Amino acid sequence: MSTIDYQLTLMDSAQVFHWQKIEDEFAAVVDGEVLTDRSTDVKARAYFDSEREYLSLVDACGVTGIAAKAVHLLPGLRVLNQPPWEALIAFILSANNNVQRIRNLVTALCEEYGERHIYKDHALYGFPKPEVLASLDPCVLKKHVTCGYRAEYLVETAQTVCDGFPLDQLKTLPLSEARKRLVSLKGVGPKVADCVLLFGCRHTEAFPVDVWVKRLMEKWFHISGSPAQIAERARALWGDRCGLIQQYLFHAARCGLIDL
Repeated sequence: MSTIDYQLTLMDSAQVFHWQKIEDEFAAVVDGEVLTDRSTDVKARAYFDSEREYLSLVDACGVTGIAAKAVHLLPGLRVLNQPPWEALIAFILSANNNVQRIRNLVTALCEEYGERHIYKDHALYGFPKPEVLASLDPCVLKKHVTCGYRAEYLVETAQTVCDGFPLDQLKTLPLSEARKRLVSLKGVGPKVADCVLLFGCRHTEAFPVDVWVKRLMEKWFHISGSPAQIAERARALWGDRCGLIQQYLFHAARCGLIDL
């Protein structure tokens, strides 16, 4: 089993935005508890998807050519199993933002409204609970976190979750039904929904299509069309783990490991 590259997975791959490097460790508050790259309990193994042999995806998914190259170039990359609520909030904040800006917004939101934990004399902050965000005035949230129009999305979505939106049940719903439920939330379009489904709900067949993925799918695989059409073609190519392949392709393209 290949070794996880924690710097790549937790800090550089744009699937999670609140981890910190503390001395020689990576740490974050996940679902109310401090988690580090040295954690080995069941929760940590599930979060890091430690049981999956990622390099076997090349054979298992029939991956060839540039897609296989991307997987082999990034042997330590993993697709995290984040709590759905945390993925939802992070990717609502991600809309029309670059990675550093997303990280800054997530950090500000957690520091202002999340629970504080101390690890090795460093303060770590978790995501605010739904009931905390639901109680906020969007204008106040906008002032403290400078998240602009997304403040209303966060507050209204938190209120919907508090009113019984079945966030945790999305993991067991068929992909199409889970996506339909998610896009009913304020601030959740198809791309954000697919990110939440892939990174927070274990739907490995979800295939987020952003500008990078649209470009690479056209250039490398001669696949074009709407994001939904591109995703369907990806599922036809690589099956129900196409979302995992997407993360390799996305990072390889974004970082220039393979020329677009």
